Amino acid sequence: MIDVEIDSLNEASRPKIQSIAQLAGVSTATVDRVLNNRGGVSEKAISRVTAAAQELNRSGVSSDAVYDVILPSESGLSTKYLGAAFQYHAARRGVRLRHTLVERLNPQSLATELHKCEREGSHGVAFQALEDPIVREAAASLSSRNIPIATVCSDLPGMGFGYIGLDNRAAGRAAGYLMGLLCGGKGPVAIIWGGNLYRSHEEREAGARSFLRAEYPNVEIVDIEYNHSDLEANKRFLSLLTKERAFAGIYCVGGEIIDAVKALDSRRQSAPIAVVGHNLTENTTNFLMRRQVDAIVHQDMLVIADKSLEFMLAGYGKSRPAGEIPIEIITRENLSNHLDLGSLRKYLDSEQDMRTAV
Repeated sequence: MIDVEIDSLNEASRPKIQSIAQLAGVSTATVDRVLNNRGGVSEKAISRVTAAAQELNRSGVSSDAVYDVILPSESGLSTKYLGAAFQYHAARRGVRLRHTLVERLNPQSLATELHKCEREGSHGVAFQALEDPIVREAAASLSSRNIPIATVCSDLPGMGFGYIGLDNRAAGRAAGYLMGLLCGGKGPVAIIWGGNLYRSHEEREAGARSFLRAEYPNVEIVDIEYNHSDLEANKRFLSLLTKERAFAGIYCVGGEIIDAVKALDSRRQSAPIAVVGHNLTENTTNFLMRRQVDAIVHQDMLVIADKSLEFMLAGYGKSRPAGEIPIEIITRENLSNHLDLGSLRKYLDSEQDMRTAV
């Protein structure tokens, strides 16, 4: 057999042929021929299979290890992309992934699922954190079992978990900078927010306000709360508000941008309104192309998922510090190749390894 450092592993920890094939990008038959020296395989394929087997061996991925990712349901395309990105990278690494959806902005639903991961013996948990005492308690209990925890996109500071996502205060300041330029230093500027349990949203809002307050002290900032539980009321409110106020710009801190664009489309404005939001998706790509949105502050979900799995696979106490990912500013002029969903397509509508908490 070819020497790929897997012969000495026991059966439970030996990388599966399917896992090696997925990571190497070859068929399982090719992997079998390489590992058993059956011939008929190119040197290039042998090299890819060998490298994949060695990577899986080094990562310590065993066939019975299960890793969990917990994300909110009905949270828009960017969260769907993140879930698909986790499944994509799990398949590449040969990781058994349990992808669970919990009720959006419901701390009890998230805490219940964290306790469930603890009971079921997860090897690592990644989740989008809500700032609430019961979530902190559940996460602390999970961590006490020496289970590596990664918070994604929104953090729980002070608990010693790995965080993978943007520096959200810096992202908010970047949005404030863009808004100031796009509006020519004039106002009023509306800041629309709604995910008040997400520290990420809070930090973005604070960052945008701090920048505008310092650089454009005469610009009026209008605070608009968006209630995700009553979408029709929000649509009416936004439409009424945009008709009554002559806004120079609107900054959408979270997932409110679709309704904001619809509200603006329903009015006849004498001057253009600058719109800045977060996360490039198929929707926001279309908004940029149609000039309904001016700029998007983006975080790459494939990078977040990959870094999160790397962090969890390293194991408790061995993980290198997780960290922030680059803030990307995307406009109509630099859209090309920024949203490539080719690798995620098979996972976006798949129910594979997914469960919905009740």
